[in-house]
Amino acid sequence: MGRGGRGGGSHHSSHHSSSHTHHASSSSYHSSSGSSSHHSGGAHYSNGSDGGSGIGCFTPFIILIVWMIICFGINFGFGGNWSGPVQYFLIERSTVEREALPSSKCTPIDVWYQDDWGDWIDKKGEEEALITGMKSFYEQTGVQPYLWITGRDGYQYKSEGSVEALAESKYKEMFGEDEGHVLIIFREYPNNSSEYICTVTPGYDAETQVMDEQAREIFLDFIDYYYTDSNLNEGEFFKASFENAGRRIMEKQLSFRQMGIIAVVAVILVIGIIIVANIIKKRKIAVAKQKTLQAQEVAKAAKAVADQKQTDFNRKKYEDELETQYVAVTCPNCGASNIRIRKMTVGYCDYCGTAIKVDKDGNVAITSGDQTDI
Repeated sequence: MGRGGRGGGSHHSSHHSSSHTHHASSSSYHSSSGSSSHHSGGAHYSNGSDGGSGIGCFTPFIILIVWMIICFGINFGFGGNWSGPVQYFLIERSTVEREALPSSKCTPIDVWYQDDWGDWIDKKGEEEALITGMKSFYEQTGVQPYLWITGRDGYQYKSEGSVEALAESKYKEMFGEDEGHVLIIFREYPNNSSEYICTVTPGYDAETQVMDEQAREIFLDFIDYYYTDSNLNEGEFFKASFENAGRRIMEKQLSFRQMGIIAVVAVILVIGIIIVANIIKKRKIAVAKQKTLQAQEVAKAAKAVADQKQTDFNRKKYEDELETQYVAVTCPNCGASNIRIRKMTVGYCDYCGTAIKVDKDGNVAITSGDQTDI
């Protein structure tokens, strides 16, 4: 986006002007209305220094945050009727609180424009569109604009400085001591319709309250933007420029610095939230893992207790079953009683050592050598 040079002076001796210069490229513009067309698309330059910025490699969440900020900006004071975020980066921002110029400081005139070409603005809708846009600008700012489209005679004004000098004399000729208007001079090169100079020259009252340097840049940026829109005829091109410039000039917006601060803070907050969320997540995972290990230990201990109980139960059951196989006998040799011997086994008397055999029915026999007496 080009940024033009500026002239300067004091009240009633000269006016402050802002200009943009647009130069040709290989592409050209054709009016959508079918009428004769003058303005065309292409790259442009200015005498001022050009600035640029690039978008680095962002992570997806940062891109999301930046996109949200842009969308927020478009809907909160960045200007209405925008076709997309590209315009947000291209057009000067309005960071000043402005109030419309009081009607007492601007005496309206009935003439809105002068077309020296004679056919730049035709009478088949383009004039109506142009005046509608200019009236919208007037209603929003309180500053009545006057558009002068110079013809072949404007070719002698080859520099922005010469056009601004022309604007100074033209303003005095049109409005005299009335300092509440703004004069826009738009000059294209003959037979080279993709090159132009546009100069914005406000009166003293208009400049001090509304059309300051930033406001003039806003207007010129909209001229630059819509000049390359091949969907608009000449009247629609100026209508869109006047309407959107008036709207943006009167709506205070966040500056790029403020937007940058918001973006940085937002990114930091998102990073912080992600870090905290990650810490909380890891903590929850660690706690859950610890609880799982504790539960496993408890389950293991409970299983060990249960296994031990089952073992004790089985042992007791076995001992109880085994106990039923013992019988109390009396030694047939010495008469000692309560000698417990398991059925179908041979036991010995605790007193005399006699071998005693008990059959399956609990009958006692004395075993001597290989012979057993019942």
